[in-house]
Amino acid sequence: MWHPRFPRLAILALLGLFLAAPLLAGGYTIYLKDGSRLVAKEKYKVVNGRAIITMLNGTQTFVPASQIDAKRTDEVNRNGYGGALVLPGTPEDVGPAPVQPPKDKTLADLIAARAAAPRELPGNRRDKPEASAGSVVKTKAGYVDLASLARKPLANPEVTAELQQFLRGQGIDEVEIYQGTRPDQPLLEITTNSEGSVFKALTTAANALLHLRDLFPNRVAAFELLLTTPERERAGQFVITPDMATELVAKKVDVTAFFVKNVQF
Repeated sequence: MWHPRFPRLAILALLGLFLAAPLLAGGYTIYLKDGSRLVAKEKYKVVNGRAIITMLNGTQTFVPASQIDAKRTDEVNRNGYGGALVLPGTPEDVGPAPVQPPKDKTLADLIAARAAAPRELPGNRRDKPEASAGSVVKTKAGYVDLASLARKPLANPEVTAELQQFLRGQGIDEVEIYQGTRPDQPLLEITTNSEGSVFKALTTAANALLHLRDLFPNRVAAFELLLTTPERERAGQFVITPDMATELVAKKVDVTAFFVKNVQF
């Protein structure tokens, strides 16, 4: 489902593409009107106003067809100079002749620079492994699977109330707050529906953590953050510490690089 608050952004599944195919430069390049682009396996198909896109890894997603810059997309692929993935928001110039190698950092550059290449990509669907009583379900990379945790209310109602008020004041309305793996680590489950909303959720959660640390010293050590789409697909999970939150809020690290470095698969 496309959320009306983000009409110009690609849906969250495009984020999976940036992670899954940073080293692939071929394929069919699709330009969106917000300036971002993605590389698909083949030309998209328009069905009932939606552009159905087959990604390089074979999975499918869609965006409203009205968000595609059809003229530019056709021109680039006709001339054969669509290319490597570029981070959203990075300026680029496409002329009548093949462009020079891009100077902008790609997601692959960020991964290599931080030695944070994920060993496994998260599954598209939010599959919940069956766990026996008392056991801890792990992700393929060995992290605690936050999606599989039993949902229990946070023990401290003051913290819950303040956290809900803060997040909703920042425009994060679709959020549930539970007890995490430790008494001093709330679990935040936030519904996101675009790459932009994923990054907003990360930044807002970092601000919320620092806010609670000021109000309730020693009650909150970190946040466990689970991001999902409206269709209950995984969008990433994180454990955000105060040091990590401070770096992100102070803009010592770009939110895209923060995602790549800290997402747990």
